[in-house]
Amino acid sequence: MDNSNKNPPKISNALKTVDNKELKSTGFWLNQVFLVLSTVFGVYLAAQSGLEQALKFDTFSKMEDNYYLRISLYDEVKDNADNLSKFAALLAKSPPKSELEYNKPTIEKYIWQTMQYSPTTLETPSEFLTQVRRFYSKSQFIIDAAINRKMSAKYASEELKKAVAIIENQTLPNLQSSAALLKTELSKNGIDIGTLKGNNN
Repeated sequence: MDNSNKNPPKISNALKTVDNKELKSTGFWLNQVFLVLSTVFGVYLAAQSGLEQALKFDTFSKMEDNYYLRISLYDEVKDNADNLSKFAALLAKSPPKSELEYNKPTIEKYIWQTMQYSPTTLETPSEFLTQVRRFYSKSQFIIDAAINRKMSAKYASEELKKAVAIIENQTLPNLQSSAALLKTELSKNGIDIGTLKGNNN
């Protein structure tokens, strides 16, 4: 049975009940415009807030990473400086070559070499990177020259002591202070070291 003739009258009757006056009123359209604008503005503010929070987290996360990097570099350089200072004392006694070779210090560079793969390395002040690089290079040169008798043991001792003194009296204290400043800056923003990475170290 064909019901197609029954539907049009119903639709027609329904349309007659619509209040066209409301659609024609200015207030109705203004309300709709304000509703759309407020929705768009609300979404915009939410997006801006989310972006701002994401940028802050990224910034603070990098600061925390660089804090760990500076502290690790500090510890490594300090250990190397201590070992080289002991070797300088041995050089001052002008021992035989065999004794120098036996006690030849190894300059540990695990952190130093790992830093080249860290995205936060270049956020470390260049003065520290330059000073550490020169310290490692000069120390290795002095050690090799002394052992191979291309430099007198006593002179090598004096030069090594100078290199160690610079790193201990200038580089290490300043590097430690710079790490402390990062920690303080994070603390001012309500972030304790370790919280961003979910550990308590």
